[in-house]
Amino acid sequence: MLIPFLTSLLSILPTARADSLFVTPSAPSGAHPHCFATSYRGHYAGLHAYLLSEDCTSAALNTRFESATLVRLGTEGRRIVWVGASNALPSTHRDMLAAWETIDNIASSLLSSQHEDGQTLFSTESFQVSLDRLPTLVHASESGLYLSVPSSILPVLDTFLPAHLRPVAFPPHPLALPSTSGNRWGIPAEKAEHLTNIAKNLRFDPKIAAIASTISAKEILEDVRYLTGEREDSDIESRHSFHPDIINALIWVRREMRALGIDCSPYRHEEGFAPGLLCSIYPESDSEEQVIISAHIDSRGTFGSLRAPGANDDGSGSAHLLAIARAISQHNVTFEHPVTFAFFTGEEQGLVMSNHFAHTLKKENVSVQLNLQADMLGYRLPGEPLQLALPATIDLPEASYLVANISQLYAPELVVGRTAACCSDHQSFLQHGFPATQVFERNGWIADPMYHNSGDLSDREGYDAEQIKSIAKVTMATVFEVAGWRHGK
Repeated sequence: MLIPFLTSLLSILPTARADSLFVTPSAPSGAHPHCFATSYRGHYAGLHAYLLSEDCTSAALNTRFESATLVRLGTEGRRIVWVGASNALPSTHRDMLAAWETIDNIASSLLSSQHEDGQTLFSTESFQVSLDRLPTLVHASESGLYLSVPSSILPVLDTFLPAHLRPVAFPPHPLALPSTSGNRWGIPAEKAEHLTNIAKNLRFDPKIAAIASTISAKEILEDVRYLTGEREDSDIESRHSFHPDIINALIWVRREMRALGIDCSPYRHEEGFAPGLLCSIYPESDSEEQVIISAHIDSRGTFGSLRAPGANDDGSGSAHLLAIARAISQHNVTFEHPVTFAFFTGEEQGLVMSNHFAHTLKKENVSVQLNLQADMLGYRLPGEPLQLALPATIDLPEASYLVANISQLYAPELVVGRTAACCSDHQSFLQHGFPATQVFERNGWIADPMYHNSGDLSDREGYDAEQIKSIAKVTMATVFEVAGWRHGK
């Protein structure tokens, strides 16, 4: 049933389009299966979300669902975005309606004013502030907000959000319905079993350990500092997806990868976003069983600013990919299956590129053995041990189990645990039915004081390239085990 606030909201929303948002804690079954099979948009903090057509809206209104909410949507040219807690310290702000008031106020002010650094989000010649250009609250639950966002605003949505809130944009296309048996992501049982079998047969390989030992914390730190602009030879001021310098970062990464003999191609996805970069190593065989290791090269700054150096989020993950690529190149390693290094953009605005990429892989029937996402690897509280955190809920458990066991073999210095951090690009792969998990810096809550802050630089207390190096050893060994590796001559 609709709560009174949402009932009143329905009456003022534009009705040019009859699509509706349908949210329920349990996946509908039985009634009108076609409607729900063609409208599913994913699982967000315990709730399943659907975008229903006009006919399906009528069907849903005439069907009883327990604890469900139906809200009519508005005009064309807008996207639905879920905004929820990232689970950062201090304690997460749980009053979502109060959070919406903050977002609404800052959106109105930012779109009509200059920032401290003199930058404006939009010029007056190309953009006029009006009510239909602002985000609109569609639905609020205890676990998140559902916003209707103009497509033109999506690239800078993150600048409207307090640091502790994260957006996930609804995919513009339907997803497969969640599984009613087995894992909740609908990942084929044989894919999960394959990873379990690799874990069961793990043995310490001194050759893998020797290659992993050549990964350099010093080189990782130098790469991070180029991406943040801390190096004197860097021409990067920001890596926000809407800032022109992210192109400089992509050009530099592509040049570094090419020097290692790894070809990269730009990946263009949604209008208004910088392209990402896909760098692939192909086997001599005709295997199409992809292994994808990824990080997001874009970043996010202080509330309201495009200044986003992102040393930790996610320069650490991007530099760790470069470190693994160097180790593979220096030791002439080849694989039985294709290995792709993915540098995603649009992560901070809602997993935009990774969702587009995962959808493309699904549409083209590409088989993915594993996606392993690296996001925020470089911070630990002073006095804490080196750590590796795996997702508490947003993962394929068999994938996380494999990574944890590999960590014990090749990086025993890491204390392995779980993180409640939300959300990163591996979620896009999970929602498309691909095995995926994430490596993260710290067990428990996000503790980095520069999280989603323009002060996210490497030259500060708590930033530790040794921890990034140790996690890179784990990611590298995981790729070797899953992709099947051979040591070059």
